[in-house]
Amino acid sequence: MTGFRLRSAWSWCALALLLAPTTGCQKTNAAADKKAAPPVKVEMATPTEKEVTDFRDFTGRLESVESVEIRARVVGYLTKIAFDPSIELGAEVKTGDLLFEIDERPYQNSLATADAQLAQATARQKTTAAELARTEELVAKKAATARDLERDVGQNAEAVASIQVATASIAQAKLDLEFAKITAPISGRISRSVPSVGDLITPTTGTLTSIVSVDPIHLYFDMDEPTLQTLQKLVRDGKLKGPTEGEIPLLMGLATDDGHPYRGKLDFIENKVDPNTGTIRVRGVFANPKSERGPRPLAPGFFARVRLPLGEPHKAVLIAERAIGRDQGQSFVYVVNAENQVVYRKVKLGSLHDGMRVIADGLTASERIVVNGLQRVRPGSKVERSGVGGQGSGEGKGSGVGAQGSEKAED
Repeated sequence: MTGFRLRSAWSWCALALLLAPTTGCQKTNAAADKKAAPPVKVEMATPTEKEVTDFRDFTGRLESVESVEIRARVVGYLTKIAFDPSIELGAEVKTGDLLFEIDERPYQNSLATADAQLAQATARQKTTAAELARTEELVAKKAATARDLERDVGQNAEAVASIQVATASIAQAKLDLEFAKITAPISGRISRSVPSVGDLITPTTGTLTSIVSVDPIHLYFDMDEPTLQTLQKLVRDGKLKGPTEGEIPLLMGLATDDGHPYRGKLDFIENKVDPNTGTIRVRGVFANPKSERGPRPLAPGFFARVRLPLGEPHKAVLIAERAIGRDQGQSFVYVVNAENQVVYRKVKLGSLHDGMRVIADGLTASERIVVNGLQRVRPGSKVERSGVGGQGSGEGKGSGVGAQGSEKAED
């Protein structure tokens, strides 16, 4: 038994002697590997600092300021259509332009009849007036009775009323004759003609055509509640001019435009926020002058991108969008310190400006950040520059990140 214990002890000692050098070598090799690991090559850059204006982006639809459906006001056969929108892209008419003409001969006859009735009533009134004067003289001489006087007074009053009826008939006949010519009540772009020449037109026929005004033009969009509150606070603090002091500017671009080339102003905000969507309907107004060739650039129904500037220009720190990492809803950047080590830094994001993201808090313009290769480094990693990652080179442009969707999530 004692011999067995001695052999076991010697076996354990031998095993320990064999393992001891191996473990020591592993530790030495690991330390050597760690020491020999080369720095990770990444693109670095310093943020750009320049003046920017905060804004919010929305989408909306253009609508005409005025829209009119043209209908007939009298009955008659259509004899003339005085416009042809097919000859011009976006044909326009002016207030008072002739659009349709209904056969006016029946209304000319009605006017002539009303004129004759007025002449007849006038002649009768002269006769009754003369008879009334004679009866008054006879009554004064006691040669006529009071009943005779009452009769002549009534006949004269009836004749006067006949004149008034005839006068009203003339006015109505003139109005009907005027309505036989249908003119444009507003200036704007006209639609096609629904009826054809020869059709019987009545007030119940329906819409003959339609006209929409084109200059100026309205833009409607839905503003979110936080933006509305921000806008109101800026006006209260005097950082933004309200409607009574000047104007709240709006910038707009169409689907085919680069940027927002059209400038207008905010001119209406609905009186309450929709509790179901948390938005409020807002309206802007834009000039829409006619171009030298072709139609006006803006038309009712167009989809539009809207940009609402908030406040005055101010200095801001901007970085490329690709330099920003996301971790469970938290935005961060990797800052490179003086020892070329990566430091994790939380940042608060602002709006996009020409593909560059504003950093509202968490970064200064003098610090270096990793702009490419974020997935290859971790906090504490040693890095070195590979290539030039200057912010002014336009990194991040065309990234397809919409400012509106990002700002809502980030603010």
